[in-house]
Amino acid sequence: MTKTEQHQQTASPLAEAVAARLAESDLPGAVKALVSDALGSDTNRADTTSTSSATSGRVYLSSLAVNGFRGIGPRARLSLSPRPGVNLVVGRNGSGKSSLADAIEVGFTGTRAHRAGQDTTRGGYWTNLHNAETPKIELKLAIEGDTGNSTLTRTWASEEFGSSEATFKRPGHGTVPLAEAGWTTALADHRPFLSHTDLDLMLTGKPSERYDAIAGILGMDLLSTAVNKLNAKEKALAATAKEAKDSLPDLKDALYALEDDDRAVQALLAVDTPGALDLDTIDALVAGLPPADDSRLAELRIEAEAQGPDLAEVGEAVQRLRIALADVEDLHGTDAENARLRADLLEKALAHADRHPDDDACPACGTERVLGREWYDRAAWQVTELRSEAKTAEDTHAAVRTGKRNLQNLIESPRRIPAVLAGPWAVWTGCRRITDPVALARSAEDAATVLADACDTVRRRATRELEERDERWRALVIRLAAWADKARETERNKPLLSNLRKAAKWLKDLSTELREQRMERFTDATQGIWERLRQESNVDLTAVSLKGSEKANVRKLVMAASVDGQDAPALDVMSQGELHSLALSLFLPRATTADSPFGFLVIDDPVQSMDPTKVHGLAQVLHELGRHRQIVVFTHDPRLQKAFTDQELPVTVFQVVRGEESRVKVDCVDDPVAQAISDARAIASTPNLPPETYSNVLPGLCRISLENAFLEAAWIRHHRAGGSEHDLTAAIDSAERFQEVAALALFGDAQRGSDVREEVRRRYGTLACSLIQQCQNGAHPGGARIADPHRFVTDVEHLAQRIRRPEVSA
Repeated sequence: MTKTEQHQQTASPLAEAVAARLAESDLPGAVKALVSDALGSDTNRADTTSTSSATSGRVYLSSLAVNGFRGIGPRARLSLSPRPGVNLVVGRNGSGKSSLADAIEVGFTGTRAHRAGQDTTRGGYWTNLHNAETPKIELKLAIEGDTGNSTLTRTWASEEFGSSEATFKRPGHGTVPLAEAGWTTALADHRPFLSHTDLDLMLTGKPSERYDAIAGILGMDLLSTAVNKLNAKEKALAATAKEAKDSLPDLKDALYALEDDDRAVQALLAVDTPGALDLDTIDALVAGLPPADDSRLAELRIEAEAQGPDLAEVGEAVQRLRIALADVEDLHGTDAENARLRADLLEKALAHADRHPDDDACPACGTERVLGREWYDRAAWQVTELRSEAKTAEDTHAAVRTGKRNLQNLIESPRRIPAVLAGPWAVWTGCRRITDPVALARSAEDAATVLADACDTVRRRATRELEERDERWRALVIRLAAWADKARETERNKPLLSNLRKAAKWLKDLSTELREQRMERFTDATQGIWERLRQESNVDLTAVSLKGSEKANVRKLVMAASVDGQDAPALDVMSQGELHSLALSLFLPRATTADSPFGFLVIDDPVQSMDPTKVHGLAQVLHELGRHRQIVVFTHDPRLQKAFTDQELPVTVFQVVRGEESRVKVDCVDDPVAQAISDARAIASTPNLPPETYSNVLPGLCRISLENAFLEAAWIRHHRAGGSEHDLTAAIDSAERFQEVAALALFGDAQRGSDVREEVRRRYGTLACSLIQQCQNGAHPGGARIADPHRFVTDVEHLAQRIRRPEVSA
């Protein structure tokens, strides 16, 4: 169990912890009520569903079946034991390993790991060349508490990678869209897939992306959502109070200007007497307002409020756009611009080749046999090189697009437009449809100037006419009524506003405290894994911390290190292999927190750039994670398998072989049960060994095989019953005798060792009892008498396979 899991399993759920702290606080009752209301029912994540198909138990992979996807043609199948343990899927490059790893990720998410700026639904050339008609991914899943497997199926409606649909079928719940399984947020926060791209993004992604990747697993959504609710309410109340305060000086000036009107004098006294706001007088004045006399008066009011565009803002936006356009003009004919244009042209040619893979003729000149595989690879390489060379041009063109967008964002229409201004407003708003940035800059500047001048003219004329119509008081009393409404609401909400601020501060302080505690646990787990992976490295990972907040524009994940005692930024002082190990140290605690519903972790080729000592450290880390997680590692590097073997760490090994026409076959070549049987068979086949080898060593190896079979059966039985994995682990760790392990598998109770023999006879027959007894006798000085070693090993192998079958042990 990771350190993160150990801490989190003993911690109270966040909602319970917050409720306990709230009950203990000395906050006033009204403030506590606001906090409770803000917390509401948000203890569940945003994507949980009330349907019966939503899962609650931990999920493990039982099998994967794929056809027509990437390098896999006809149906290929990977069968796994749905329980904790390390599984290595090995094979040469091009054998189909990464296609299998990708299929698991795509099955759950519909997307593949991508780099920043790349469309997540873009799958590239994702269908198989030999079997592209019916691509399909089918995952069998074992969910804690279910007696049978669930099925996740993803199919495609067209050749577009983004056209896939996924269904989820759970025993007793029917078939529903995958979204109803309730894993959307968990797949983002506790991503159980690790590819090359994931490792790169963990270290080379934007600081904010690294921050978000870690912040999500801290599980503080409950508090941040509650704070946001309180802040939204406080902001709305504060905005009303500010509007009343800010509008009062102008209102008083207007009342002073009408001092010859008794109504204005009364209103001025009502709003300007310190500490004695007289809203009743204002209500009486507003109630005595005479009705509007005609429709022209209403139109005049609209005209008097006419406000054109801010010429300063428009002028500044136009200037920025023209500067960007001048920069683009300066690039004409330069190497960077030519590289950009050539890259665009080559990308169009590559797109044509993707759409017409059987057409090797040039679409421009018609020349035959020029668009072959060699051309395609060379052109793709050239596009990469040209894009790098053209970065200056790309940035300059991006600045034009940004300037254009910023200018168009200034073009807005008011809710009501005076009829006399309809023409200038139409010209101004029509600028949003101008696509040419040069024309946009010219037209927007002209239209803004014309409209602003027109609005000023119309507004002044309407104001004069309203005054001539004795509308001065009418307009003023309308302002007075609007201000009085805000003032009354402000007075009424003063206690609530104060309590909202107290509630938000209490939650923010608590959030900071709990966030730091959880981040400390994550840091401990990361440093623990780094210590295993770094091996002979002289770089110490001293701290991992989050700077900023989820809403801040500047936020980052800070990783501090020291080299031989000297402090330094981790990313600056580590070698490529060390950076790779650091990325794993960050990813693994994130994917294996106790909050994750996924009992599995899929890793594609984690050995790259690692020296042999780090590979041995990786094997130790994976072994430790495998005690509580189903680890599936895809690799072509034989060093990882050797690292498990050299350190005598249990591992199940699958071999992937690719035949003609993308026929991929996956065979289990080794697992803890088979490994012990293989060693025993090797002894049985070796002549002239000392007698004690046959009487003690051989039955000892067979005993190991049976013990591993019982352990596997115990886990499957416990998982289907929905029992606590922590309880099972504790029971296994405390089981010192073979009989206790068998009792866990047969009864779920290690204390029933005395009943094992009779239950074994009932389930597997008398021969099974004899075999187990001989295996146990091998541990005693006298050993076991085995007449036919070959037959004995074969019988034990058959018994082990019967014991580990789910249908037997469930």
